[in-house]
Amino acid sequence: MREIVFNIFGIYLIFTFILTVYSVIRMYVISNIACDKKRGLSRMELLKKEGRFRQYPVYSMEEIAERKKRGAVRLSVFPNDSGKRTRCIIVCPGGGYAHLCTVKEGYPVAARLNELGYTAFVLEYRAGLDCSSHAPMHDLSAAVRFIQARAEQFNVDMDGYAVIGFSAGGNLAGIFGTRAWGYEKYNAKKPGCLILGYPWTNVNHWMQHPYWNIWVALMGIWLSERGNIYMFGPRGHFRKNKRESLCVQKWITPDYPPVYMFGGGNDVLVPTAAHTDVLAKALEENGVPYKYDKFFGLPHGVGIGKHTNAENWMLNALSFWNSCVDKESGVSSQGSGSPNPDP
Repeated sequence: MREIVFNIFGIYLIFTFILTVYSVIRMYVISNIACDKKRGLSRMELLKKEGRFRQYPVYSMEEIAERKKRGAVRLSVFPNDSGKRTRCIIVCPGGGYAHLCTVKEGYPVAARLNELGYTAFVLEYRAGLDCSSHAPMHDLSAAVRFIQARAEQFNVDMDGYAVIGFSAGGNLAGIFGTRAWGYEKYNAKKPGCLILGYPWTNVNHWMQHPYWNIWVALMGIWLSERGNIYMFGPRGHFRKNKRESLCVQKWITPDYPPVYMFGGGNDVLVPTAAHTDVLAKALEENGVPYKYDKFFGLPHGVGIGKHTNAENWMLNALSFWNSCVDKESGVSSQGSGSPNPDP
């Protein structure tokens, strides 16, 4: 009997390992196509040729002198072609707080937003060895203040502005939307909407949701602990209050900004059952307006979603964002850009 049990367990380990390896390879193949890196880099080159591309340090020289790692924080401006004033939208790429996927989840997203008539800003916040306790939240707040002080120069409207975040960038955007650890703590303007792509929101409680695949669970443990260590240091990541501060659903209140989010049914890095589903429940319980699109078979890291069943997620997100801001302000789609449905 014991031998039968061991054989079954061995078959389970081998089968789930092969399935996990296949899912990871599939994720990388699909994400490289779906993110459309060429679109972002081509748009950047075009703007450079036209003399319209700008990249700014978010912090002043004095602030960088106080903490040299602040010098890594940059804001890339992608102006639209119409010259019309649009609502501001800030893009935060992912990377697990270990690095930044700017070329995949930053520049192509901004390029697509330009196509839809919006001026977009890509934030490169502190990550990896440059990161420290809540440094990315501090960077996003500084970026909001930076843009707000130059709204006329950038030709954007900060009322009801949106933040787009992917994966760990979704965690950053989600935490930024809270009073306890976000905009209010850093004296920044409250966002009008959060747009979250496969967000890594339930950083330290995802094991409460059972996993039939042990390898996916082990990847989750590794990603979670790696993120905590980069954020809080080798010692600080053991402190419960610090770890809890990254779990978005723990800090949702009724006045939380409206949320659009999407996730994939085949996300082995940030499974929807343990992250977006949990966040949706917290939003529902607090009466926060939200829209949640879950796409069958979609993996992690798809960015704009080119050639996937999530290809139109951005149109859905922008429609939700503008409707929420219009409802709040009592106006009809003023300054919302000119959407073009073609991908």
